[in-house]
Amino acid sequence: MNDQAQSILTQAEVAAILRIPESTLQDLARRQHRSIPRPWKVGRAWRWLASDVDAYVTSRGQQVAA
Repeated sequence: MNDQAQSILTQAEVAAILRIPESTLQDLARRQHRSIPRPWKVGRAWRWLASDVDAYVTSRGQQVAA
């Protein structure tokens, strides 16, 4: 088991980080689009690991800078 707890982000938090509307994020998540970090469903809500979102933002920043 992992000693460090994973932070879990809500749809609103991820949308704010990625600077896209929540409705767009929800649509991309529903279609399992590869342009966003991989989400999973908890009940009716989408959730993301903070580490996945951080890695995604970092990789996108490197692509823009390159």
